[in-house]
Amino acid sequence: MGSKFRANSYIARNSGTVVQRYRHSYHVMPEIGWCNDPNGFAYYDGKIHLFYQYNPYSAGWDTMHWGHVTSRDFIKWEYQPVALAPDMPYDDCGCFSGSAIEKDGMLYLMYTGVNAEGLQQQCLAFASDGVSFEKPFVEPVITKENVGSEMSIQDFRDPYVFRTGGYYYSIMGTKAQDYGNIALYRSKDLINWQFQGYCMNGTDPKGDNYYRLNAVYECPCFAEVDGKQILICSPQFLPQEGCRFQNVHSVVYMVGRLDLESGRFHYDKFEEVDSGFDFYAAQTTTMPDGRVVLSAWMQMWDRNLPSQPDGWAGAMVLPRELHYKNGRLYQTPVREIENYRLNRVERKDIALGGDLVRIEGIVGDTLELIAEFEAGTAERVGIKLFEGKEHETLLYYDCKKGEVVLDRSCSGVPLAGVEENNATRSVEVPVTDGKIALRVFLDNTSIEAFVNDGYAVLTANVYADEEDEGISFFAAGGTAKLNRVTKYDIVVK
Repeated sequence: MGSKFRANSYIARNSGTVVQRYRHSYHVMPEIGWCNDPNGFAYYDGKIHLFYQYNPYSAGWDTMHWGHVTSRDFIKWEYQPVALAPDMPYDDCGCFSGSAIEKDGMLYLMYTGVNAEGLQQQCLAFASDGVSFEKPFVEPVITKENVGSEMSIQDFRDPYVFRTGGYYYSIMGTKAQDYGNIALYRSKDLINWQFQGYCMNGTDPKGDNYYRLNAVYECPCFAEVDGKQILICSPQFLPQEGCRFQNVHSVVYMVGRLDLESGRFHYDKFEEVDSGFDFYAAQTTTMPDGRVVLSAWMQMWDRNLPSQPDGWAGAMVLPRELHYKNGRLYQTPVREIENYRLNRVERKDIALGGDLVRIEGIVGDTLELIAEFEAGTAERVGIKLFEGKEHETLLYYDCKKGEVVLDRSCSGVPLAGVEENNATRSVEVPVTDGKIALRVFLDNTSIEAFVNDGYAVLTANVYADEEDEGISFFAAGGTAKLNRVTKYDIVVK
């Protein structure tokens, strides 16, 4: 077992030893050690709260705690004390992922506790100040006794709690009859829970919502976006379909209707959320102004992590506002990022073809870049980022395939995982009049590329050399035009 006091004391003594070379300037990351899934993403008492899976003692995954940061604008974050530590018999092997909800003026955390027997059960903690969390119960609130015989108690995790119609509901990833599924539970008080049913149909290929999976639909969450019910989850080992699901661990969204009595989520769309290399365990929160905002782990399982020797690993994406339009989930960076723009540079009507084009003042690795291209006769048109003597990261539109491609094969420190393709990720994007719009955020070792106003997003980590700050524009196999480009430095102090 570990304690919050021990963890916080360790952080205070050792956080200054972390090497800074790969650190971000406006993304959430741990002070020291390892972080993965965002947890408990919520607005409470005038602040945005974001928790995350956390191991303060090393830069590798181990017995999980919950780290905690708060913000008033999604951009400037303040570290808080560790919220949860594995200090009870039911969670002594880890406080796994979960969510947060306000009840009676207090902030409750619902999370998965893992004990020495490997049982995964759902637990509660609360705080009246949103910081100092207590565990008032000697047993989990959803135990092995609440799980049917067909469900695996060793694969039963990541509760996402929400309230509607006078009840609390919680969905969590599991295995049922040896196949991945999502279970729905209901409660009047957050303490006593009743199993309602399964969201996914994992048994009948001819039936509704059949998508049989030999692993868990991890980290599910549920939200209403522009009048549509959206279920987001992270299924493991989805079969690749063209350029979709190229990562072994994916994040998908489904659009449909949740039957609160049977548990079934009836959906008619099953799509990837982010088409890049490094995006997992997405979670949403709904703000008082109605915005649905998403966070996710800006990393991926089963990859080498160059920051580990520096004493830390893992970060969160730039939070994204969600909208549903044109039959698709769109993502755009939270609007608050615009308050941190400096040093604007803008150019228009630049011909591309043959030589690379570099523009004075458009350079750097901590910035926002907005560009619109007109493909013309080119086969490819795009941008070289993190450009140096030996390295470059390519982001371009493949005009023949109709795909936006992110290529980090020559980006710096070689990155590899269990996937066959460790060089590129791509996404199909329809264009009108040959125009493609890219809005790109760089933060020292990360890239997030929003395509056509959020129609698609590609996220990746890139570990270039410190001096690799060049940016150039190109067209290959013909001529094209850079209609306009705007650069802002992103400065957060």
